Formats: sequence, structure tokens, C-alpha cells
Amino acid sequence: MAKESDGQTLRDYKNRKKRIRRIRRAIICMLLLVVAVAGLIHWIRINNMKYRSYEVSKQIKNDGSENAQYIDYGSSVIKYNKDGAQAIDKSGRIIWNGSYNMMDPIADTCGDYAVIADRGNKLVYIYNKKGEVGSIKTLHGIVKTEIAKQGVIAVQMEDEDTNYVKLFYADGSEVTSGEDSTILAELEKGMDQFGYLMDMALSEDGKKLAAIFLSMNSGKLVTNIGFYNYGEVGQNWTDRFAGGYQYEGIIVPKVTFLNNNVACVFKENGMVLYSFTELSNVISEVNFDGKIKSVLHNDKYAGVVLESEEDTAGQLLLYDLKGKKVLDKKLKFDYDKIYLAGDEIIMHDNLTCVVLKSSGTEKFRYTFPSNIAAFYPANSINKYFLASSTDISEITLKE
Repeated sequence: MAKESDGQTLRDYKNRKKRIRRIRRAIICMLLLVVAVAGLIHWIRINNMKYRSYEVSKQIKNDGSENAQYIDYGSSVIKYNKDGAQAIDKSGRIIWNGSYNMMDPIADTCGDYAVIADRGNKLVYIYNKKGEVGSIKTLHGIVKTEIAKQGVIAVQMEDEDTNYVKLFYADGSEVTSGEDSTILAELEKGMDQFGYLMDMALSEDGKKLAAIFLSMNSGKLVTNIGFYNYGEVGQNWTDRFAGGYQYEGIIVPKVTFLNNNVACVFKENGMVLYSFTELSNVISEVNFDGKIKSVLHNDKYAGVVLESEEDTAGQLLLYDLKGKKVLDKKLKFDYDKIYLAGDEIIMHDNLTCVVLKSSGTEKFRYTFPSNIAAFYPANSINKYFLASSTDISEITLKE
């Protein structure tokens, strides 16, 4: 009998141990569920919060701000004018200073790199987070420049009868095409044969190029869009040509890469998304009834604002990278500038700024006491860069 009693006791002990483990697991699961629900509620609250005020977290004097322009530089901002440029981080610290003399400076950024060029002239300066890394003296007048994440630069140039796009490394040396170091990665197209180069765009990896040519054929406008692959795969194709598209009677003024493998062209009456990994293919094409007032894009969305005959500032249409419409909203704010930053649409005039979520919900609206020169996110929640003619501030939005 003693052995049976001992066996029963052992079985009871094991059963109790199993029950305790089950109860413990149930309690842990309940706690995790509570934490997850609380986190979801907090996330929903934060993402739907409406802000109507702000406080200044950090501020520096904006010296030399006359005729200055600004461009987003990751978690920093670049201020540039005819005499030079500064990169300023969110704490107000000057990361680097660049000095030059330009008549009409234009800028582009990608990752840690930035390029500033003198439009209509022949100077290009390249920077990374440490400062200037190279410069270029071009042979022809500069129309546009773009930079890739690793510092490759595409420079669009022209003379009286020829269009040029040439690729350079960050140190200013010319990019060669494949294994043959004597063949340069470039486009050179005569205007009499190919037409006028309206625009060009460089991919994030610096290996793919898109270009738009406008010409006349038998008295009709013709737009040709060409895609060129300067990577290893592109060596298999004549002139690196990876696909082309033609539009008759339509002007296509702008092309851009939304990410490394998706490009977008904005037509006068619509927009087209292309996939471009090795060869180019159409993802989606949308045509609009109204006249395009503004275009906006980033690595998540592409969109337009259509002019409105009604008493509104226009109709905002936003699409994801698959061409699906994610927002259709009538605007009630007559902006001077509009652009995308992450999942937000930022609009401002001289004094008033409005921030919309990509869902169309208004996040922030405020009329500042001094002019708005630039307004960019400093984080993904409620901190922003605000530049005026007197100060550059990091502000925190308040309810």
C-alpha cells in the first residue's frame, strides 16, 4: 500500500506542475495581449493626433539666409545659395560647410551624398557627411544633376545642337561602361535626330538611367522615353538600351525614380509607373481629365494635384507603387509648395503650414509669425525642422 500511495503522490505532483505551467503560460499570454492592445491603442492615438501648436526644442541663428534654398538630407537639412552650402543636423550642429561661387545653384541628395551644381554653367560639387569629396568642371552647360546612394552623379548638359548625360564618380572621375575603361557611361544625342532632352533620372544604385526626348515628326509632337542599364546586365544590349516608349501628341515633362526599381513619368494628362530591374515594363498608367497643377513623389507614393474649377485649391490624387489609388482629396489650402515626406503630405505658403497624413487626415495646421523657408520632418512622429529668414529650429508639435 505504501508504494501505491507514493505513486499517487508522484502523479499528483506532476499534474499540479503541469497545471501551474499552463496557468503561467496563460497569464503571460494575457499580459502580452494587454501590452499589445495598449501599444496598438497608443499607436492609433499618436497616428491620429491633431496638433495645433508647437514648442521650440532647439534653435540657431540663420546667418546668410538671403536667397537661400533648402533640401532634405536624411535626418539633417542642407541650406545653399550662390556663395556656398551648409549641412545642419537636427540639434542645430553644422555638419559641414561648402564654399563656391555659382549663378544658379541646384541640388539633389540621396543617402549620405549631396550634389550642388551651377545650372547654365559648368561647376559641380559633391559632398557626403564629412564634407566635400569631389568637384567637376563640365564641358557643356548644366541643365540638371542627380546623385545616387554611393555617390555616382548623373549630369544633364546641352549645347546648341546636342544633349548629353554623363555619369561621374563622387571624386569627379568619369564612370566607364563595363570592363572597357575607354568607353564612358554617357548619352550623347543630337537634337536634330532625337529631339530635345526634357528630363532625366538616375536610380538609387547609380546603374540605371531614364530619359525623355521631345521631338516633332510630320508636324506632330512626339515624346520618347528611354531606359538605359549601365550595370553588368546592360552590357548585353546595344547602347545599354533597356526599353523605350512613345507618346504622340503628348508632352511628358518629368521622370523620376521612386525607388531603385520603380520609375514614374508625369505626362501633361497623366502618369505612368514602370518597373525597371533589368528591362523596363509598364506597371500602371493613369490618365486625368483635369490639368495638373503640381506633382509630388517619394519612395512610397506618386501623386498629382489637379486644378479645380470649384472653390478649392485643387484635387489631390495619391497612388502607391503598384498604381493603386490611396487618396482622393479636395484641398482647401492654397499652398505655394507641396511635397511628400514619408507618409505625410506637407504644404505651406509664406506663413501657414498644413500637414496631411497619407490617409487624408489633417495632422497639423499653424500660421507662424515669420516666413516659412523650409519645413521637413526630424523624426517620424512630431518633430520637424523649421527654417525662417532669421532662425533654423527643431520644433515639437503640441495638441
